[in-house]
Amino acid sequence: MADDEVHLWRANLTVSEARLAALAATLTEDEQARAARFRFPEHRGRFIAGRGLLRELLSVYLNIPAAALRFDFGLRGKPTLAGEQRDAGLHFNLSHSGDQALYAVARREVGVDLEALDRQVDYAAVAKRICTRREWVALQALSPKDISEAFFACWTRKEAVAKAIGDGLASGLDTLDICFPEDAAPDGRVSLCDATGQEWSVLNVPMASGWAGALAAAGTDWRWTPA
Repeated sequence: MADDEVHLWRANLTVSEARLAALAATLTEDEQARAARFRFPEHRGRFIAGRGLLRELLSVYLNIPAAALRFDFGLRGKPTLAGEQRDAGLHFNLSHSGDQALYAVARREVGVDLEALDRQVDYAAVAKRICTRREWVALQALSPKDISEAFFACWTRKEAVAKAIGDGLASGLDTLDICFPEDAAPDGRVSLCDATGQEWSVLNVPMASGWAGALAAAGTDWRWTPA
């Protein structure tokens, strides 16, 4: 893949028993132990499918067996390649909600977030935690019919940026003013700089009805491709 490309993959985590068994076989002992701790089979299956599909996806880019992949995790939980693939120059991120998952793969730091619009959320409580004053005032001015879509569009942007920056996010999400269409470029992306001066950009990506998704990556010169 080219340096300016970000590949975005979508997946359904509800798979057949045979497919789930094949994906489980690619997991490490630690991942299998984590899966076993899920109380409900549905949640256990989604974890196995989500992690197994990630392994299969990355194995294609790296041309190695899915089971051979190893991961490290940052202080904020961001996964990165470890072991012999640590210096492969491949970055990735994933998000899941219900039985849907979103994966991003790039040659630069990247973050992705996915949310179901029917998720029961206390908009006011979450918005006060993640929104700037300007964003919160704008959300309050919306009609009940419009607030859900606008809220989740904003929330997914914030989470995608946080996941892209990872351990480097020094300030809270309520300091990132990135949810106004009038601040966006023609393709919908909004740019920002972190505490180190690194530039990032984020945009919402088209999703199926009932879902909101966002993608963030280092720089502003990247283009995303649905894979």
